[in-house]
Amino acid sequence: MRIVVIAMMICSALGSLDLTIVSTAAPTIVGQLDGVQYLSLLFTTYIIVAGVTTPLYGKLADLYGTRRLYIFAISAFLVGSVLSGAAQSMIQLIVFRAVQGVGAGGLSVLTMTVVAEIVPLRERGKFMGMFGAVLGVGAIAGPLLGGILTDQLSWRWIFYINLPLGLIALVAIVRELKLPPKKSTAPIDYAGFFLLAALIADITLLASWGGAQYAWSSPIIIALAAGAMVLVALFVMRELRAPEPIMPPRLFRIPSITFACLANVMVHTWVTVIGTFVPLFIQLAMGISAFNSGLLQLPIVFGLMVVSIVGGGLITKWRRYKWSPVLGSALAVPSLLLFATMTPDTSLWLVVTYMVFFGLTVGLCMQPLMVAIQATAPERDMGSATATGAFSQRIGGSLGFAALAALFSIRLSAELSQRLPAGTAARIPSDGSISPMDLRALPADLRAAVELAFAHTIRSVFLWTIPLMVLALVFSLMLKDVRIDEGVEIEV
Repeated sequence: MRIVVIAMMICSALGSLDLTIVSTAAPTIVGQLDGVQYLSLLFTTYIIVAGVTTPLYGKLADLYGTRRLYIFAISAFLVGSVLSGAAQSMIQLIVFRAVQGVGAGGLSVLTMTVVAEIVPLRERGKFMGMFGAVLGVGAIAGPLLGGILTDQLSWRWIFYINLPLGLIALVAIVRELKLPPKKSTAPIDYAGFFLLAALIADITLLASWGGAQYAWSSPIIIALAAGAMVLVALFVMRELRAPEPIMPPRLFRIPSITFACLANVMVHTWVTVIGTFVPLFIQLAMGISAFNSGLLQLPIVFGLMVVSIVGGGLITKWRRYKWSPVLGSALAVPSLLLFATMTPDTSLWLVVTYMVFFGLTVGLCMQPLMVAIQATAPERDMGSATATGAFSQRIGGSLGFAALAALFSIRLSAELSQRLPAGTAARIPSDGSISPMDLRALPADLRAAVELAFAHTIRSVFLWTIPLMVLALVFSLMLKDVRIDEGVEIEV
């Protein structure tokens, strides 16, 4: 089991790494492949495909078993990595990133499903803690590693680096993961899958385009928001009628699963807000370079790793998981208040302290909520329950963040209009996309006014996020405090 767990940790790290590793290499990629008009697709294609396939993998795992699906997912991810590294045009790269996404969708959900199958429930908190640390390190290390590989070798190595570790993991899984296949004659809910796929694509585009490529009030963004509501209604109607739904409604009759998913939405909105707006504050309000801003993310990794491993061990020792998300979501409120006190003159040491504290609170929330879902899910729906938990994370990271980003854009426009002459205010993008170089090029008095506008607006976003974490605390308190032994009583 140790070999299998190490192999799955490698897979988790690679999947998490590839979500962010492209960001620092993107300017070089679009320059060499002459495809700046396709830049957004380079990111959204991977995210959409990975998100779309996640619930399908979960359902197929329940119907047919996990081993062959997991081998397929790793193989697809590696094939996509090789092809992406060899791409000769932006169109090719986008298509090959989609192939990578097919594999990444399986890596995210099947790893947690296999953990549920091979690790006894009483030991699962410790293992989830280790996986949480690996996921956090992969996500934060991505931009740093991407920059180093692009500068020292070539942007193609941000994809080729997946091969040696991925092949080791694949061989280990093929040789050592001995899980029997399942047999099922139940029909696959293709209609539900396509509706959910359309919904995931819709909310991803809404979060990616809103305030960046299109104004929040533009017809395209309004149409995407309306489309999301229609797709939600159609998907719910389909799942209530499907003989074997891709996201079984019976799961939501289990209160702990419902509350854990709702808490997931709030927690991942909070995590995405901090991960986006703290670097923005550091660069645009404090004048720190992008590279140093990336280095300042490392304290988050430190805090996340420490508390994920220690907290997971305590969950295993105490046989209880509820205390962890309750404590984490409670501490999230003072964490947001600390970030809201930052000014352009705040000491970097204080910023580092706030980031360590944030990392500690995140580690208490994220993986323990997945433990709560798996501890109370019926065995036959373990894959679907895990995928549902992953989907709730995506909703928070996309739709929840999009709502706060829209508020940021509205507030920043008002701040700029109040502090700058009309002509100058109109030239500053209200989505925060001004580069630090362009900001430094402004006259000193205008630059100071813009920095204050960004500082006040971003602090407002942190304060707006507090009610969401209060809700996360309420939902965490409503989790059933079961003892995670083999005989957990399932709620009905």
